[in-house]
Amino acid sequence: MISEKVSVLITGDIDPTPEASLAEKRKALQDTLAAFDGAGVKGTFYIVGNIVSDYEKILAGMKVSGHEIGCHGLTHDESEEFNRLPYETARKHIAEATQKISRITGRPPVSFRAPRVKSSHMTHQALSDLGYLSDSSVCSQRLDFISSNLINLHWLFAPRLPYHPHPESAFRRGHSRLWEIPVSACGLPFISAVLYFFGVDFMMRFFHLLHREARRTGKPIVYLFHPSEFASQTTRIRRKTTLKSVASRGFYFRRHLKLTGSAGERFQKTVQFVKRMSAYPDIEFMTVHEYVKRLNAR
Repeated sequence: MISEKVSVLITGDIDPTPEASLAEKRKALQDTLAAFDGAGVKGTFYIVGNIVSDYEKILAGMKVSGHEIGCHGLTHDESEEFNRLPYETARKHIAEATQKISRITGRPPVSFRAPRVKSSHMTHQALSDLGYLSDSSVCSQRLDFISSNLINLHWLFAPRLPYHPHPESAFRRGHSRLWEIPVSACGLPFISAVLYFFGVDFMMRFFHLLHREARRTGKPIVYLFHPSEFASQTTRIRRKTTLKSVASRGFYFRRHLKLTGSAGERFQKTVQFVKRMSAYPDIEFMTVHEYVKRLNAR
């Protein structure tokens, strides 16, 4: 059955990003929102609980514009590897982050993305128990070396369409009340690092491929970026070479791709990309929560 509309979910992760100053990151987020508002785009922004107070005024404006504010964990540091945290620890982190976000925004977030897109069935259970409606941490059929997960073989076999996860696996269909909304991928991920490295024309061909699939199956197109990518990097973080750093080379390669070009060039590519997507007459930009409400109404 061919869908009449194609749902496009633009999702941004707001994390600490120590390489840029807070002033630069605030400006980058404000520039992003101005560009989105000008193009009639509503997005979902997942923010880390411990930094939410740094963006209080901006978040207030985001709500007025119809953007969704989701949760991106509490700390975004090495203590938050949600793919291996036990249930109680995951729940504690998410509950504290939820409380901090709710205090600033006036409402509890219902959409979640794990730091470094690392999740598990235990995290899903914690999210469900805390009242969350969706997670967007699985990248179905993503196989690349630019992920902080390196090669996650579970992703290769995860459902492509949104699904209710299994109680024993985040990557299988089950009967959880939570929805998993996978980040779009087809080998390569549909993320900003690929846009910056390969360019707008390549990403539009990628988008056209996903668009054809969406027309056929009703699958949403989910794009991931970081507003801090539009902030000038003021500090170079030096890391010691350790076994752990060697095992995480995918993360550093991803950061290299993510920062291809200047901050201004990355921003202009993003604006151009969003405008070219919006030229498709059958697409509909919406937040993750709006999309989940539509799923639940079926």
